[in-house]
Amino acid sequence: MKSEVVITEHQLPGDVIAAIEQGQKIEAIKLLREATGLGLANAKVLVDRASRTHGPKKPIPNFADQQEGVSGLAKSLGLVLLIVAAWYFYQG
Repeated sequence: MKSEVVITEHQLPGDVIAAIEQGQKIEAIKLLREATGLGLANAKVLVDRASRTHGPKKPIPNFADQQEGVSGLAKSLGLVLLIVAAWYFYQG
């Protein structure tokens, strides 16, 4: 009879956590399966859960800090003003 392994995302081996921190989720799944004998689906679920806390942090883009974002906004605003002026002129 095969014994089942019960493990949570808080009990992962160190090498699995290191792989998650480096953004290598597939490698983390492989390492976890080798260490615990879990199936693919269960290992993936655990790695996905652990990546919420241990995964690489993605910076949240700030629109005002992006140079092309500001110039793109200025171009869009200019185009809107041009359209409004043309509409006002032709309505008159």
